[in-house]
Amino acid sequence: MEIFDVLIVEDEPNIAEFHSYYLKQTRRFRPIGIAGNLAEARKMVQILKPKLIFIDNYLPDGKGIDLLKEVTSSKGAADVIFITAASDMDTVREVVRCGVFDYLLKPISYDRLKDSLDRYLKYTSSLLASDNASQRHVDELFNFQSKNKQLEQFPKGIDELTLDKVKVAFEESDAIFTAESLGKVIGISKTTARRYLEFSTANGFLNAIIQHGKVGRPERVYRKK
Repeated sequence: MEIFDVLIVEDEPNIAEFHSYYLKQTRRFRPIGIAGNLAEARKMVQILKPKLIFIDNYLPDGKGIDLLKEVTSSKGAADVIFITAASDMDTVREVVRCGVFDYLLKPISYDRLKDSLDRYLKYTSSLLASDNASQRHVDELFNFQSKNKQLEQFPKGIDELTLDKVKVAFEESDAIFTAESLGKVIGISKTTARRYLEFSTANGFLNAIIQHGKVGRPERVYRKK
């Protein structure tokens, strides 16, 4: 049984450790390193020669898409799953053109990541099934890169439509919300808003800050990373 070595390129230590912990629970994937920036990632790719790489786009010394281009253009290239908060269509289009296996938007659901890894196993197995491809075989390979739309993507209490509304609310770079103010903007209760804000913070999409007001207790405010 082949074990796939995975390099994690992510500058947020907590997120990188979550990825690593998750991979350690699988039978077929083995985390072999964590790179916090492009320079480290380039060295690790050369030395460790991973089969699969998780790449974040926003890194301290540049963008992960540059590493993606380097990796996919090299001989014996590793496959890449892009995991990032970059949701603009220009980035999505460019990443797809580079031949990325999958594109996951932060905050990610680990059910969604599991689906991606399961499809990756089927994809690699299918590649080894024959020296020559029929049209059916080619269609099958491309289908492995399509998300299963029936998959439950998020944990209980988090739904995709509401999470999308939260993301839209933070599209402005200077947008700052409390649970109460966000709830009013997108039409949900303060308690529900706090649940989505904390989920987004835990998954690296938002930063939580303690703000000291003139009156009353300090309050927790959130802004996009």
